[in-house]
Amino acid sequence: MKARVLTIAIVLFCAPLMLLAAQQKAGTLKGKIENEKGKPIAGAEVRAMGSRDRATKETTTDQSGSYSFELAPDEYVVSFDAEGFQGGTLREMQQVEEGKETQIKTIKLQKARHTSLVRGAVFDSNGASLAGVRVKLMRIPSVEQEKEGKRIQSLTREYTTNNRGEFAFRLPSLRARYQLTATLAGYKPETKTVDVNENEAAPVAFSLEPLKNPS
Repeated sequence: MKARVLTIAIVLFCAPLMLLAAQQKAGTLKGKIENEKGKPIAGAEVRAMGSRDRATKETTTDQSGSYSFELAPDEYVVSFDAEGFQGGTLREMQQVEEGKETQIKTIKLQKARHTSLVRGAVFDSNGASLAGVRVKLMRIPSVEQEKEGKRIQSLTREYTTNNRGEFAFRLPSLRARYQLTATLAGYKPETKTVDVNENEAAPVAFSLEPLKNPS
């Protein structure tokens, strides 16, 4: 009986220490999003995807345009999107260290001068949504442009899917053909082509097949 009481006492004593240790393992990633004139953008969606487990966390900016994540130590891909503005993904990975604060340089978003939209979602072979998928969009010549040998204005963008597997590209208002490629570690990449007209929203869905384990 005494041994049992002692065991319970040790567990109760260690529990707060374990909780404190778990809390100390996290680091903070924070920053701010503004428009071209330096005014804060509230309600912008910000995503952080870890490089090790590809887990994605989401948050939104407050009235001051600020956002903050409590994250496990790792390198993170940071993506952002705001209604009426051009979204995207930061090129540089953001390092989060244990018990430390990482401040991201203020992100300034340009107004979206567009009326066309390419949006959709990425699923696995069982129909489950896939978060953290990198979707790359690149403008390519249409069939007519290839025949006529016309040069096109290059356009390349990247987007990381949110926790619902969704992505969206706001694009210039013109007739164009785009190539989209979805990639995620452990899955076969998939590429699709979509033609978009002026003032049109074009849907695209990906279904990624898992890579087979080598025998």
